Amino acid sequence: MDLELSSEDFRAARATISGLVHRTPLLSSRTLGARTGLSVWLKAENLQKTGSFKPRGAFNKIHRLAPSERVRGVITASAGNHGQAVAYVAAHEGIPGFVVMPAGANPGKVAAVKEYGAQAILHGRLWDDAFARSQELAREKGLVYVHPFKDRDILSGQGTVSFEIVEELPDVEAVLVPIGGGGLIAGMAMALRIVKPGTRIIGVEPDGSANMGASRQAGRAVDLAEVTTIADGLATKRTDPEVFELINRLVDDLVSVSDNEILLGVRFLLERAKLLAEPAGAATVAALLTGKASLRPGTRVVAVVSGGNFDISGRLRFNY
Repeated sequence: MDLELSSEDFRAARATISGLVHRTPLLSSRTLGARTGLSVWLKAENLQKTGSFKPRGAFNKIHRLAPSERVRGVITASAGNHGQAVAYVAAHEGIPGFVVMPAGANPGKVAAVKEYGAQAILHGRLWDDAFARSQELAREKGLVYVHPFKDRDILSGQGTVSFEIVEELPDVEAVLVPIGGGGLIAGMAMALRIVKPGTRIIGVEPDGSANMGASRQAGRAVDLAEVTTIADGLATKRTDPEVFELINRLVDDLVSVSDNEILLGVRFLLERAKLLAEPAGAATVAALLTGKASLRPGTRVVAVVSGGNFDISGRLRFNY
């Protein structure tokens, strides 16, 4: 599959999703800037519909389906946020939706999928397990598959985040993006190389799920033997080769942060920015707070806060 996108692809995506998703705010953070020596803005995708950036790609994919595809219904695999987006968009478009999620998925995300009207199917321990089952069900039921990252419409939808950033901060010098499956950073990176080619792009992964970093070191897409991280939205052990090739070519740096560092980011956003971010969404802020982003002083940097669907029932504990 050719995943390379053009300016026309992104223009079409913006037109498709206009009025269907929020143009999320770009918020300056003087406190984070003072702590890091940088000029910092936060792209608050945690305030997007369904609580993450995911409806951008989901609307761009599902809204374009032909009538013959719509009547079949859609299916996907998700740790939570993509599933919520697909469920929400399917309901908006009046078509059946199915979401396969890991058995240990965030209960709030599972509940949201059901509340949006989709059928939530729990299977396996990781996203990779749910993905395998979802593909089986797609074949058995004749459903249209909505892949969370290996899809041109999904990638061009996610890339619209970059256009909003550059329009509001034309002199942006660096952008930090969390990495799970890689759809957000791949789409954003392709868009940034079109609209603001000199921007430094930094991907952030959890230490316990750093498959893009491991793949870059190996020079090829590799699978992790094990995945352990509080950031359920970033917990994937398998890197798609084509998506990896895009990221490896377009992204300048890959860094990883520990779970405790991610919780530092969650706490900072709550206390100082008044934003609730789930661990996946706070990973970029963690990379700034720890200095792992390695940017020169004064750099104008945007940290993408990718989601805010944090299950706070007994899980929000700061171990420091």
